[in-house]
Amino acid sequence: MIDIVNSYDEKAKELYQNCDIYYNENVFIAKSIPSDECMTKSRVHNHNEYEFFIPKSPIPFLVNEDSIFFGEIGYIYTIKSKQNHGIKYGLSDIKYTDILVKKDYLQNIMKELNCKDNIFNYPIYLSRELKFYLHIFEEEFQKYDKKDLIKLDMIANLLCRGLVTGNSNKEIDIFKEKQSYQKGIYLVADFINHNYNREIKIDEMAEIAGLSKNYFGSAFKKALGETPHSYLIKIRISKAKVLLETTDNSLSDIAQKVGFKKASSFTSQFKASTGIIPSKYREKSKKQY
Repeated sequence: MIDIVNSYDEKAKELYQNCDIYYNENVFIAKSIPSDECMTKSRVHNHNEYEFFIPKSPIPFLVNEDSIFFGEIGYIYTIKSKQNHGIKYGLSDIKYTDILVKKDYLQNIMKELNCKDNIFNYPIYLSRELKFYLHIFEEEFQKYDKKDLIKLDMIANLLCRGLVTGNSNKEIDIFKEKQSYQKGIYLVADFINHNYNREIKIDEMAEIAGLSKNYFGSAFKKALGETPHSYLIKIRISKAKVLLETTDNSLSDIAQKVGFKKASSFTSQFKASTGIIPSKYREKSKKQY
């Protein structure tokens, strides 16, 4: 296999055992294989490569150094070489694409394009252009013995250039103030992640956390940087994005599936979170490359 994997061989095999992989000399891409039975293990690690992590489903408990944050659909989370990062706790039913790029290769591209390291302080928007490069890299790799290695190298180069020049969302700070993280709050967040499509009362969450109702809200916000309600809304909107991108279900049907009682409430919350209404989001996501 390529150097990217060989540099931490056994660990890489464990990390990506439930993934399809695509690679050339400088870029390694792992795409998780959907499975309801597969549990993604806790994995905080570091390596020499730069990494670009793309949630394809909502992923709580992402780690970058000592910060814990929520991975939203539509963003690429950037990790510098040698930074501790990963998933804090084992999770089921999550989907992602992970891109690793050789350090010297990416640094040469960054130098050529006059890009600074501070591009790794914020997540990048997952643009249609970047989706396209990922798609054709995978498509070319899957030709196996007939794949064009020169073409694969060119696509990898375009992908890396797109990553380091992509638009960052500076409103999302992945390096929040370091906070202690309590197991009870993790249990609640995991509970929300699996029950987002129904009404969840604060008393129920506080009981799961083993905390009083009065203390629970502040403890949750201290651990995750937001209230239980805003966390629930974030999960619902992320799940709605997946349905808008992958189905032709009506907006009212999607609203019901992700836990909104009224389509109007869904539309207003979706616009507040994304800046556009659900129908416009679907229209943009369904456009051909």
